[in-house]
Amino acid sequence: MNPNIGTNMECIECIKCGSNMPALRFAIYGFKSCVSCSTTERVGGVPITNHKTGNTIQIVPKSVAENLIRLSQRQGYGVCKGMKHN
Repeated sequence: MNPNIGTNMECIECIKCGSNMPALRFAIYGFKSCVSCSTTERVGGVPITNHKTGNTIQIVPKSVAENLIRLSQRQGYGVCKGMKHN
């Protein structure tokens, strides 16, 4: 990792906590607060499989994405599901 990356970045002050944040965050996206102070809900991606080569990603709230991914995990099948391998 290059320690010089981002050292020339122009910074502005967060209106909530006063810490430095990239000026591009305001210039491009219009955010006046830093990531730590943001009230915008985080998002996650859930893979949608249409067929073996036509996959997409659905953007949903992070809590929904975590729950859908948890529900889609393979649990095993038949008698193997509860089998213990000692």
